[in-house]
Amino acid sequence: MPQESVRREHYVGILLAYVEAINPTDAERIEMGIVTQESLDSGRTKPVNYREEDGRYRIDFWLKGKDESGRDVRVRHSLFVKNEDARPSTVGNIQVINQQGKTAYIPQVFFEKGKSPYEDWFSAPFQRARVGEAELLHFVNAWMNKKTEDKAVVLDFASISKGNLKQLHQILQSDKASYVKIMLGVRIADDGRRFQTVFPRLVMPSWTINYERLHKELVNYLSNAQSRNDYGVTPDMAYDRKLYRLRVYDEVVTTSNSSNMVHSNMQEPISQLDLPITSMHDEDLPF
Repeated sequence: MPQESVRREHYVGILLAYVEAINPTDAERIEMGIVTQESLDSGRTKPVNYREEDGRYRIDFWLKGKDESGRDVRVRHSLFVKNEDARPSTVGNIQVINQQGKTAYIPQVFFEKGKSPYEDWFSAPFQRARVGEAELLHFVNAWMNKKTEDKAVVLDFASISKGNLKQLHQILQSDKASYVKIMLGVRIADDGRRFQTVFPRLVMPSWTINYERLHKELVNYLSNAQSRNDYGVTPDMAYDRKLYRLRVYDEVVTTSNSSNMVHSNMQEPISQLDLPITSMHDEDLPF
């Protein structure tokens, strides 16, 4: 969900960040500088425990990191969950999740037999995914630095979808939580306002240094969706790690009908993309 940045700067590229808060209270949001008392009193700001008309509950992960000059960067990554089966795909395949937290769409006949048609990368046993469950589990696995072969954390999804975030707050306060890497982008509204946005399809563990999978996901998304978000990447671009350097959006020049893009300072920097996680700003950790 795109949200206006709390800073004037807007960014594209990968941010190494920790979870600062999850659905903070109004008082906490004011202290963090996310909202003002005036915006709360006027009703311009949605409540913390916001629920869509269709019953989906919103979980806000507030993430905080630093850009290459050491300035704080804060973004919101929002997920919507509901304790109902996720919709089948357009061709009727069922979305399922296995014990590694991987998700796939499989034909009804395989679902009924409990077998996977993709044994080389998606193994049984699995269960039917609920609305937003795959996205939430994907984020939590990355947040807890789970490897592909590890079992996914077991979430009390039914409780979470009702607004009980105790389990997520316990992870936040434990020593199991870590940094994540997220891809930032910018959406420009019709009136020219900029909104910071997060690429929702791939959240990466802190140790990830190869972004080829992200590039593939991003190019596929941009090729098949009428996206108004600019991630500093266009569908015709070959993979290059420098494309994913975190930089202020004004450094990126794009045109809506062209794949040409100009970057300033595109020399390979010594950046947070290459720093080991232990050398980052540990004193800022809230747990």
